[in-house]
Amino acid sequence: MTWRSFRFISRSACLAAAALCAPAFGQQPYVRSVAEPTPPDVVLVDMDGTRAPLRAVIDEPGPVFLQFIFTTCPTVCPALSATFAATQGRADVRLVSISIDPEHDTPERLREYARRFQAGPRWRFLTGRLEDVVAVQKAFEVYRSDKMQHEPSTFLRAAPDEPWLRLTGQVGPADLIAELQRLMAAGPDPELGRRIYREGLVPSGEPLRARLPEDVELAGPHLACSSCHRRSGFGASEGGTLVPPVTGPLLFEPRRLERADLFRELYQEVQSKTYEARVRDPRLRPAYTGASLAHAVRDGLDPAGRQLDSLMPRYRLSDEDMGHLTAYLRTLSAAPSPGVDAEAIHFAAVFTGGVPSAERQAMLAVMEAFFRRKNADTEGLRRHAGGSPWYKDDLAAGFRKWVLHVWDLQGPAATWRGQLEAHVREQSVFALLSGAGEWGPVHDFCERNEVPCLFPSTLLPAASPGAYTLYLSRGLIGDAEALARYLTEPLTDKAGNAGPARVVQVYRKTEEGLAPARALRAALADRAHVEDLGIAAEARIPAALRSNLGRLSGRKPAADLVLWLNGRDVAALTALLAAPEALAGFRQVILSYDLLEPDLPALPAVLRDKIRLIYPYTLPGKEGPHVFRARAWLRSRGIARTHERVQLNTWFTLSLAEHALDHLAGSFSRDFFVESVEREAEVELNPGVFPRLSLGPGQRFASKGSYVVRLDENAPGGLAPVGEWIVP
Repeated sequence: MTWRSFRFISRSACLAAAALCAPAFGQQPYVRSVAEPTPPDVVLVDMDGTRAPLRAVIDEPGPVFLQFIFTTCPTVCPALSATFAATQGRADVRLVSISIDPEHDTPERLREYARRFQAGPRWRFLTGRLEDVVAVQKAFEVYRSDKMQHEPSTFLRAAPDEPWLRLTGQVGPADLIAELQRLMAAGPDPELGRRIYREGLVPSGEPLRARLPEDVELAGPHLACSSCHRRSGFGASEGGTLVPPVTGPLLFEPRRLERADLFRELYQEVQSKTYEARVRDPRLRPAYTGASLAHAVRDGLDPAGRQLDSLMPRYRLSDEDMGHLTAYLRTLSAAPSPGVDAEAIHFAAVFTGGVPSAERQAMLAVMEAFFRRKNADTEGLRRHAGGSPWYKDDLAAGFRKWVLHVWDLQGPAATWRGQLEAHVREQSVFALLSGAGEWGPVHDFCERNEVPCLFPSTLLPAASPGAYTLYLSRGLIGDAEALARYLTEPLTDKAGNAGPARVVQVYRKTEEGLAPARALRAALADRAHVEDLGIAAEARIPAALRSNLGRLSGRKPAADLVLWLNGRDVAALTALLAAPEALAGFRQVILSYDLLEPDLPALPAVLRDKIRLIYPYTLPGKEGPHVFRARAWLRSRGIARTHERVQLNTWFTLSLAEHALDHLAGSFSRDFFVESVEREAEVELNPGVFPRLSLGPGQRFASKGSYVVRLDENAPGGLAPVGEWIVP
């Protein structure tokens, strides 16, 4: 028994061995059986005289009924057609009647026959060349050399990937509809398949189970297909191992040799000779079917009978769960993601309220210049198709004009989701690039709608990383976590202190104050006593601190003072902090460099020895050589260096997006784009804002740590590190 037959029978009592009785020709019950035809690739003709490729007709989405008839049949065919006629309007199903007498049944005669049975628009009558019709009958196992001996058979299918149910005998319309309802109730669910693929959980909630070589048994969500084949289904390569793609278009079509596919698999990190040989091995095979895919997943054999890689687990999936997974794989990366058409790929830069206009303009100047350069290059390649050097011809399917949309969000943050949805209704975009502002609502929108978002300029990335939004750093949360490690680990404290007994943190009760304060308290839990001094958003800083600071300073043991305050607030405190007694009880005063910018205050000389800054960037004077290339790029396009970190980060984001899209080689999947960014980030030219930028599967922050620096007028930029780079 085949997999399809077993799955179909096991899921529904309607295919039990004892068939239900129904009004039948000759007073005999109709008989059920499961059919697995392979319809020939023939083109028939419908009753309007138009060409009708058989596979396209029967593989349209949704359920379909199919019968074989001829117009001069005196008994069986009128009854079959009457059943179809009575079914119309009672079920959302397509009806197909194929003439087995094509030499007589011309389109004109089929139209007359259709009028006789009042056929509606969802009922198609087909004829064609005799040899084509015979091939179709043989595929469905209904061919008789004498058409007068043909059986009354009706075929039902719930969806293109489902097996056919064959009903042999005369079936009434009520029974036909009841059979369809049973099929639909038992049909596979792509959403359940998605859960198997992405989360490694079967519909019962149990984790996947599998077997590895030497009968090693495994179970757990880590066996999810997406762990290796990735969320996009386009696979990956690592350590000389190729994980092949499993997208719908590649699985369910015969394996063909495509230069772009070969390029995509070779366009990876430096690989071994064994890997290159494996990639170049064509391994042609027939298209997968539901049955052969189940054989591959369970037993590790492809449709050509070749053994799959031993690293591929052999899964223990029931017929029903295998049906769900197959249904999902048919949809996986089956069409380009929104925001791409034949000519253009659309991107958006989002700016939320409160972003300084100068910063916004500095970012947009880089984006507009980059888009102009990119589109000029693309136009040149298109004009000289077939003459481009080396690999660029292989990328021709991916050539698109880049279109930039600027989305400015106004008003309360609670309204931003609606504003974003309105922008998308006007024009879908493939991804968000750069942008700036408060990012929580934008992050949530991108995760909900599965829109990639690359490296927005924000101090407050979302607390819970998602699948689609990538950040350059953890912002103020990262500052707090790095500071906690600095305060508690002697390796980062040149004074040799083992860690503080007390930490006093001062912050305004705004999100930029509350978020790092909460993060520091959580990171120091059970390792230090943390005292908070929260100040109302509208309060005057000196007045709020004057009495409290002395009280906190005088306690024992000595404390470390952390000020989560911006440059304007620190400037307002300068006179208070300069008083000798104000900070006598504090060992050091720690501030966030991110919060101090762009209003970096002049700090009193008396404080210089106690001041420490959390500094998440490359140390001044330590930038790599690529910063000069990026600066030259800006200068050559007449872009003034007004907000250099923002401008260099924008240049990096766009360069990385460009190379990641090249890697797609025309397969415009948002998930594949994110995966390509994860891979390319580490090898992309780092313009020097951060010491190191790298991502990996599931990693959402490219820079992982921070320095703690002290003020030193003899050091480059006036800042000297206190210890090494800190990765929390």
